[in-house]
Amino acid sequence: MPTPTTSITPRQLAAYGVSGLVTCALVGYFAWALPDALQRGREGVRRTREAPCQVLRPTAQNPVLGRLPQPAPDFALKTYDGQEVKLSSLRGRVVLVNFWATWCPTCVVEEPSLERLATQMKNKPFSLLAVSVDENWDLVRQHFPKGSAMTVLLDKDKKVPKDYGTEKFPESFLIDRDGNIRYFIVSERQLWHTQEVRSCIDALIED
Repeated sequence: MPTPTTSITPRQLAAYGVSGLVTCALVGYFAWALPDALQRGREGVRRTREAPCQVLRPTAQNPVLGRLPQPAPDFALKTYDGQEVKLSSLRGRVVLVNFWATWCPTCVVEEPSLERLATQMKNKPFSLLAVSVDENWDLVRQHFPKGSAMTVLLDKDKKVPKDYGTEKFPESFLIDRDGNIRYFIVSERQLWHTQEVRSCIDALIED
């Protein structure tokens, strides 16, 4: 006995076509929207992890570099023993650049907290560059009779601070592993050694 066949009516065919178009449209929309949603999700996670940095009251706008984040201007300066330190050679590490001077009272107030931070983070991929704008190394060395946990550099011509838009001291720049300035901190802070700031730096390390 022959098997009966089921014919598809034009109306059913049109319905299938519309259903197929809707399905394709939905698939296309999700394919378009998913990367953006994932990016927003990652950005949200990053902001949550870096939220402790707000304790430092960072400034979002830099007078020379513009709105952050921005690529950090590269520089090469020397330590007291003549070792050259180039910022770009520290890619892969989180870097805190602090511009300061021995004649700057607020810099001196801030320094112990920075020293403690450098000591606390010494076993992590983190570098603290303390860039002095003093006239000579004698002044800097007298300031650190027992040495320093920070990497102390000298820029007596103040060229590097100028490239960063810094004319008053102290100012600090927290730079991520890709060499981008994430945070710009104006004036002294005595909170560098706190758990909040260490958590922020850890988030940048893990980013």
